[in-house]
Amino acid sequence: MRINEETATTASNQQVTNTETNNDTSLTLFHSSSIIDRKSKFVAHAKKVLSKEGAESFWREVQATEKGATHNILAFRIQLSDGTIIEEYNDDGETYAGNRVLTLLKTLDAKNVVVVVTRWFGGQLLGPIRFDHILKCSREVLDKGSLINTNKPLTSINKRVGYSTNSIIVNGCQRGNPVLQFIRNVPWEFGDIVPDYVVGQTTCALFLSLRYHRLHPEYIYNRMDKLVHSYVLRILLVLVDTDSHKESIRELTKICVINNFTMILSWSSEEAGRYLETYKVFEHKPPDLIMEKIENDYLSKLTHCMTQIRFVNKTDVVTLASTFGSLKNIMEATPEDMSICPGIGEQKVKKIQDAFEQPFSVLKKLNSSSKHKEKEIVLNDEQDIL
Repeated sequence: MRINEETATTASNQQVTNTETNNDTSLTLFHSSSIIDRKSKFVAHAKKVLSKEGAESFWREVQATEKGATHNILAFRIQLSDGTIIEEYNDDGETYAGNRVLTLLKTLDAKNVVVVVTRWFGGQLLGPIRFDHILKCSREVLDKGSLINTNKPLTSINKRVGYSTNSIIVNGCQRGNPVLQFIRNVPWEFGDIVPDYVVGQTTCALFLSLRYHRLHPEYIYNRMDKLVHSYVLRILLVLVDTDSHKESIRELTKICVINNFTMILSWSSEEAGRYLETYKVFEHKPPDLIMEKIENDYLSKLTHCMTQIRFVNKTDVVTLASTFGSLKNIMEATPEDMSICPGIGEQKVKKIQDAFEQPFSVLKKLNSSSKHKEKEIVLNDEQDIL
């Protein structure tokens, strides 16, 4: 009789799951606008789901639709009828991206939601800025589809508790911390918050003195546990106030990696205060300052090409360009003509001539276990500027 009851229960649960999966297919699908950066394209897709199967089915559907995409990053959070929350992610080759999208869902307290961010690689590495694009289009699609729990907007902590959005919010436990007297360029106020500092709508910081950490090593573990599902960017601001710091920093680095914290070391209270100020000041700043500058003018390309030759610097390239006008004319110039240019001595002339006269195919010998193999590498960096 017990076996029959378990079988009936299993069949009933399977029927509920199948019903939820079928309901998932009828829910509305939302898309964000495209973000394009150096030919890489980002678009987020989201919808309400009622089961893990429905979320994975939606992911496969996006993969089938966007066959030419490089990555389809998955993250979802589903609350079951008993209150249990299922949350998973898949980077799909874009390392750390899935976890960041899932952290965003946790921070927003989004439930019964699946987000898939599609990226088309444009041929140029973007660096950390790609995560900003992924989170931006994820947030946009969640807002567009009203998929966020508006009764608990965790990303607007300052507004929710009535604090000024222009101020750094400070936990009361930081009273007497010398760091506060060095926060001078932005306002700050005490508030009832879990972290030590809130420096943005989705950014918080914990402060830790290494001297205190050596006396109370369990302290930082407890503080981090309380923030595990909150904020997109979590910072551990460490004050290095002891000479024997190597082992402690190594330990804290491991803790930060495991708990998805960003660790920043400061060597004085004044430096720690400047870090907090900077995070607040740059809260809404675009990433243009740290983005790679792409220069497509002729002189920049010529400089990049010519400075690959040993001993040739940017000043030499400007001199040669102003004298001969183009790379073609430089290549056709005689050693005597080059020697007339200021700063171009006999050694540089010889290096330039050797670079121009050597074949464009370079043979590299690779050692194997029993014999040498030759690999031909074609050098065509100069093709676009000849």
